[in-house]
Amino acid sequence: MSPAERRRLAAECRSAAHEVFTSINREVSSELLQLDLSMGQFKAMATVTMFGAQPVGELARRLGISEPAASLLVGKLEERGLADRVRDEQDRRRILVTATAAGDELAARLRQGKEEQIDQWLAELTDEELDGLLLGFRGLQRVVRGARDAEAEAVAHV
Repeated sequence: MSPAERRRLAAECRSAAHEVFTSINREVSSELLQLDLSMGQFKAMATVTMFGAQPVGELARRLGISEPAASLLVGKLEERGLADRVRDEQDRRRILVTATAAGDELAARLRQGKEEQIDQWLAELTDEELDGLLLGFRGLQRVVRGARDAEAEAVAHV
């Protein structure tokens, strides 16, 4: 395959993936709009439910914001009953941000809505399309893992 053909196919893949991911996100948008959370609060909640209990400083690092800004977001989530600050059982000096049951339930409900929609769409694919999609995603996983490993190796040598 020529380099020009590879670029054309890659562009088509990117366009198709964008359309699919936009549709997936649109399915959950109505529920997100009813949450009455700012985008920062939503991202903080998603980060805590995804990565588990963590100090405010770690949350700030993951969100790419200052620690005081992360602390304010956590305060807003606490007001809404979606997060708590608790003492770390292993190091009583540390305070961890954790999702409450309501926060975990909300995150699970949003994930479930996306998963159900994806399952419906996948069920409509032919066997050949499903095989091809799986092959493509496994290829992307291989590339992503390689890039992640290279990045970790580069950081280790610094």
